[in-house]
Amino acid sequence: MNNLRGINQKLLTAFKNSVLYSLPKNNPKEFLCCIRNNAIGLYYNADRVAMVSLNNRGELRCKISSYYLSDHYLTKGKRRSNSEVEVSPEEILHNIEIIKANSEERSTPEKKAQQALIHANNSNPNSDWICVDIEYRQSTKVQKDGKFLGRFDIIAISKTVPHQVAIIELKYNNKAIGGDSGVVKHLEDFYLFQQSSYCYVNLKKEIVECVQNLIELELLPKDSKISDCPNSFFYQPEFFMICLYDSVRSTRGTVGGYLFDGLRKGWGTRRVSEKNAMRILDRKYNDIFDVESEECAIKVNFLFKKVRNSLSPDINDILNTNEYNQ
Repeated sequence: MNNLRGINQKLLTAFKNSVLYSLPKNNPKEFLCCIRNNAIGLYYNADRVAMVSLNNRGELRCKISSYYLSDHYLTKGKRRSNSEVEVSPEEILHNIEIIKANSEERSTPEKKAQQALIHANNSNPNSDWICVDIEYRQSTKVQKDGKFLGRFDIIAISKTVPHQVAIIELKYNNKAIGGDSGVVKHLEDFYLFQQSSYCYVNLKKEIVECVQNLIELELLPKDSKISDCPNSFFYQPEFFMICLYDSVRSTRGTVGGYLFDGLRKGWGTRRVSEKNAMRILDRKYNDIFDVESEECAIKVNFLFKKVRNSLSPDINDILNTNEYNQ
């Protein structure tokens, strides 16, 4: 294992020939496969329910939390302590409705919107982008400086060459705009990723491997193929924050309250948080984090849209600004 994403031919063939393959192949609206380090993550509505790999005997096995196989969805009581168990692909398929029900119990509108966005984009032949991974985290073992510890919601690449890489964070309504996983943390993660001389180099290698694997699994369109050469990618990735809401009032004001150290025109902010990005990150890194300034240390594109609900964002080209309100 080299701590980079990618699977070997044995795992690829075994998974494609297994009973599990029908889930992402026949129902991509609900199920998604993501390539990991010699493993395949199986996601239901952007919630990872199993990790599939080969054991030492070359048999396909699935690691899954005992929570997903429990009766929690019926009792809806306090969650018991859970442990990771290893089961066969047949056991996963046999219990898939129980697994889905338990996943729904812990699901969030953000997770459902994440899956809906990816499916709508990837199934649209006219979209400008292909989403190739979710919940992206890079091993510190391949960074050398080891500073980036964050996790990104979506990784996408443009269909045109040279490929632009988009690193995306998603927010739904006002939940988690502040706090430990809020917009300030996302800005910091974007910044640390960009500052590393290794992170983007590693990501490009992983994208090439992931896309190749997903095409071989027939889970991405064949025209998604990318060339494994330095000139096939832009020099730097782009960073995006997609903010969806089904509330009466836009979340733009709340986001602005955590970005700036004062009220800004056009954001609709009523109250500025004391823990805003400019106050926290400017001091921490001795750099500029005013996202409206040309001198900002990290350029981030903000996209807002009012949606009917998390399952129907009505966005068919994930980063097309014409599909957003602001």
